[in-house]
Amino acid sequence: MATGKTAKTADRAKKSAEVEIPCPTCGKPTRIVKRMKDRSMGVSGGMFRSCSVCDYAVKL
Repeated sequence: MATGKTAKTADRAKKSAEVEIPCPTCGKPTRIVKRMKDRSMGVSGGMFRSCSVCDYAVKL
Protein backbone atom coordinates (compact mmCIF):
# COMPACT_ATOMS: atom_id res chain seq x y z
CA MET A 1 0.00 0.00 0.00
CA ALA A 2 1.22 3.44 -0.88
CA THR A 3 0.51 6.25 1.56
CA GLY A 4 0.32 9.76 0.19
CA LYS A 5 1.89 12.80 1.74
CA THR A 6 -0.19 15.68 3.00
CA ALA A 7 0.07 18.88 1.02
CA LYS A 8 1.74 21.68 2.99
CA THR A 9 0.10 24.52 1.06
CA ALA A 10 -3.00 24.54 3.28
CA ASP A 11 -0.95 25.47 6.35
CA ARG A 12 0.47 28.68 4.94
CA ALA A 13 -0.76 31.87 6.55
CA LYS A 14 -1.61 34.93 4.48
CA LYS A 15 1.00 37.65 4.32
CA SER A 16 -0.01 40.18 6.92
CA ALA A 17 2.75 42.63 5.96
CA GLU A 18 1.23 43.36 2.55
CA VAL A 19 -0.89 46.50 2.60
CA GLU A 20 -3.78 46.72 0.17
CA ILE A 21 -3.61 49.96 -1.79
CA PRO A 22 -6.78 51.02 -3.60
CA CYS A 23 -6.69 51.52 -7.37
CA PRO A 24 -6.70 55.23 -8.29
CA THR A 25 -9.02 54.53 -11.24
CA CYS A 26 -11.77 52.33 -9.79
CA GLY A 27 -11.03 52.15 -6.03
CA LYS A 28 -10.76 48.34 -5.81
CA PRO A 29 -7.74 46.80 -3.97
CA THR A 30 -4.62 46.22 -6.07
CA ARG A 31 -2.16 43.33 -5.89
CA ILE A 32 1.50 42.79 -6.67
CA VAL A 33 2.13 40.62 -9.74
CA LYS A 34 5.17 39.52 -11.72
CA ARG A 35 4.83 39.96 -15.49
CA MET A 36 6.90 38.45 -18.24
CA LYS A 37 8.22 40.64 -21.05
CA ASP A 38 5.70 40.78 -23.90
CA ARG A 39 6.85 42.63 -27.01
CA SER A 40 3.49 42.32 -28.80
CA MET A 41 1.70 44.19 -25.99
CA GLY A 42 4.62 46.51 -25.30
CA VAL A 43 4.96 45.36 -21.66
CA SER A 44 8.37 45.19 -20.05
CA GLY A 45 8.91 42.40 -17.57
CA GLY A 46 9.14 42.92 -13.82
CA MET A 47 7.09 43.50 -10.69
CA PHE A 48 3.88 45.51 -11.10
CA ARG A 49 1.08 46.76 -8.84
CA SER A 50 -1.99 45.73 -10.80
CA CYS A 51 -5.77 46.01 -10.55
CA SER A 52 -7.81 42.96 -11.55
CA VAL A 53 -10.95 44.98 -12.35
CA CYS A 54 -9.59 47.64 -14.71
CA ASP A 55 -6.38 47.76 -16.79
CA TYR A 56 -4.41 49.82 -14.25
CA ALA A 57 -0.79 48.71 -13.76
CA VAL A 58 2.29 50.57 -12.49
CA LYS A 59 5.81 49.21 -12.34
CA LEU A 60 7.39 48.96 -8.87
